[in-house]
Amino acid sequence: MPLEHAILGFLNFQPMTGYDLKKNFDRSVANFWSATQSHIYKALDELEKKGWAESRLIPQEGKPNRKEYHITGPGRVELRHWLVTPLPLPQVREGWLIQLFFSHESSNEEITALLQSRKEAIQTKLKTLKESVSTPKGTESNGLARAHRLWRLTLEYGMAYYEAELAWLDQAIEQVRSLPQLENK
Repeated sequence: MPLEHAILGFLNFQPMTGYDLKKNFDRSVANFWSATQSHIYKALDELEKKGWAESRLIPQEGKPNRKEYHITGPGRVELRHWLVTPLPLPQVREGWLIQLFFSHESSNEEITALLQSRKEAIQTKLKTLKESVSTPKGTESNGLARAHRLWRLTLEYGMAYYEAELAWLDQAIEQVRSLPQLENK
């Protein structure tokens, strides 16, 4: 399960709490894999049951205790195995394409507006990704240069994905504008 393995990947860097994991998801892999806090805690429970992670309570004065998780030896073995095992292509589920597929009774203008709205959302997302392209401070000196290059590749994938969708949306908008007009029933 990718969520469990993503958590193992983060824990392989350093021990973290569920809250720390959520922050790391949001700062790094959210452009291609999102996770809610509740999903993270459920996966952490599963990782402990499988023996791939362990937790320890860290007392804090004046605050609730922290439950910090770390990867175990078997967890490292599982992560390594998963990292080199090809995954099947995922099933594509795009709700907006269902809208487009069944839009034959909508006007060209309504369909164009739908596609234009999608285009604007993609442009905003792409702008956010492009703004996040930077080298984290200290990665050259602390041995994370290799990891940073791989992180950068995932970011570049996201940008290429959205740029391809924008190109497709431009073509789709042109085709919709040239469709025969909808006849009133």
